[in-house]
Amino acid sequence: MKARKVWTFWIIPILIVALLLAPWVWWEVKPDTRLQVTILDKTVPNTTYREHKGLVWLLNQQKYTKTNGQRYDYTTDYYGFFPGSNDQYKVTGLPQDMRNTDMIYVADTYGVEKAQYLQANNGASVGTADGDLSQGMLYGGLDTSDVKRIRSGVTEQGVKTLIAEFNSLATPTTASVRNQIYPLLGVEWTGWTGRYFADLARGGEVPDFLTGDGSDPNRWPYTGPGIVLMHEDGRVVVLQEGKQIGDQGVQTTLTTQGKALIGFDAKVRYNYWFDIMKPAERTEILANYDLGLTADGKQKLQEAGITDTFPAVIRQQHATYTSYYFAGDYADHDQYPFWRRYEGWDTVKRWFTLDRPGSEDAFYWHLYVPMMKGILAQTAATERR
Repeated sequence: MKARKVWTFWIIPILIVALLLAPWVWWEVKPDTRLQVTILDKTVPNTTYREHKGLVWLLNQQKYTKTNGQRYDYTTDYYGFFPGSNDQYKVTGLPQDMRNTDMIYVADTYGVEKAQYLQANNGASVGTADGDLSQGMLYGGLDTSDVKRIRSGVTEQGVKTLIAEFNSLATPTTASVRNQIYPLLGVEWTGWTGRYFADLARGGEVPDFLTGDGSDPNRWPYTGPGIVLMHEDGRVVVLQEGKQIGDQGVQTTLTTQGKALIGFDAKVRYNYWFDIMKPAERTEILANYDLGLTADGKQKLQEAGITDTFPAVIRQQHATYTSYYFAGDYADHDQYPFWRRYEGWDTVKRWFTLDRPGSEDAFYWHLYVPMMKGILAQTAATERR
């Protein structure tokens, strides 16, 4: 009788431990899938590697390995800008031979500003898209060589999938280079870039080139939450919460095709940089941005020549490959937890990550991860030509 009580006392803790260990064991015994992903990231001002870290975490969590069987390393497995010590750095271009590549992922080509890199090397925390070009660019922008190698990869060398996201086409990439890559992606940039800000006040996250030095109080009279839209020609449109937009921020909503790709419906705030793109003919829109415009907001956009809603994810099926354009900084993610070695962790994070104003995680777990899982699975299942 006593032995039965002892067993009853321990059975619940044992079961709890077994349940917690089961996903880890499942992950360890699940076979790897070979998938060669060539990543281009020119915006690496410091060793956070955040512009492509979210992609690499997902590749490893889903147990995709390189063709040599090794796991992906976000510090080395990309092309572009590599920060060093004592203000040193190196750059590497895309490989000419991509015959073993399954996917090309252009994570960010904005580049690194001189002032930004020096500041980062001195231990300060800086952003990657603050737009301060007063000291010029150290390195950045998509160039003709990049486009030629991407084109050769997807049209001649058997690359199955091409993905690009913000900022791969906007400043400082030149108009002539953009025109070369537009047909490869099935999109065209309208010249507009935007972002939701939790506070539009001067001195916060709004770029200094917009707010000025503070000497003119009428130049930037905005405070509180809102969206700023900036055109490459210098035009600026500000949408304030409660006046031109509601309190939903920038909502990302899936279309029928988008729901089919990820297997469920999702609607989530997007709180970072995005660009407004014009899709080409015979493209599919997988997701749209909805700003929750008021009548005043719709009028302001109409006067600026901007549509009420615009695409967030664009897909086009080409003769030899499939392209996707993410009109946002989607792979930007600063965390790289051990839980990548845990089956189903991405689903757990989606369940327990709240969609709230200012959240940097909700969009990643609710939309980017499930969408990329679908794209990666389709790419892995497609036979090489």
